[in-house]
Amino acid sequence: FRLGAGVRASSVNLNFGMDAGWAVEGAVGSSYKIDATYLSPHVNMASRMCSATKQYGVYFLLSQAVQRLLSENAQEKLRHVDTVTVKGSSVQQKIFTYDAQVREDFFLYSRSASQADMDADRYSPAIWNIDQDLLAMRNHICDEFMDAFNRGRDEYLAGNWPEAIDWLKSADKIMYERALDEGYSTEIYNEEFKSLANWDDNDDAAEQRIILGDGPCQRLIAYMKELGGVAPSGWKGYR
Repeated sequence: FRLGAGVRASSVNLNFGMDAGWAVEGAVGSSYKIDATYLSPHVNMASRMCSATKQYGVYFLLSQAVQRLLSENAQEKLRHVDTVTVKGSSVQQKIFTYDAQVREDFFLYSRSASQADMDADRYSPAIWNIDQDLLAMRNHICDEFMDAFNRGRDEYLAGNWPEAIDWLKSADKIMYERALDEGYSTEIYNEEFKSLANWDDNDDAAEQRIILGDGPCQRLIAYMKELGGVAPSGWKGYR
């Protein structure tokens, strides 16, 4: 039967956390059922990155190890959203996202299976700059937004939190306005942002502002406000 028949249309959201490195594969189970399992700090990192996508309000989070494996064309499309350490490690690491919004008018839908296979066989790094779907999914990203976000992130990492909050609020506003202009919608939404911003639960406009705004901006602003909006003494430029 059709998914959602008799109730309402259903959709599926997938979040991805990615790291690169070694892993040991082994079999776990019994004579009735055996599954493969993987042991590695990189597997743990990928799992933590996947969980963190909800905190940052994004579909993708990539580690610095993955970013270094990509072509220059792909790297240019990534956004450095934060610098962190993970539990059990003292190594600071940049984390990245790939900004893309869901659309219902993908050009891919008009291609036959054979055409799609042919496009895959002809893949080159130039696809990041010429593929119609990849370009359409990033229509909400503009130079003005990237300049404001990068300035805010850099001020945050440098410990200049009041300035960082101002720049990130500006970037978040730009993203919200672009999303409205482009007619985007997204279901990635974290109730934590609403509570930290002290918005009324019944304020539909504020909720829409959170949903259509920029998740990384909101996450960094929320983190700084949790600590009083001023960098703690001894701030090292990561958390």
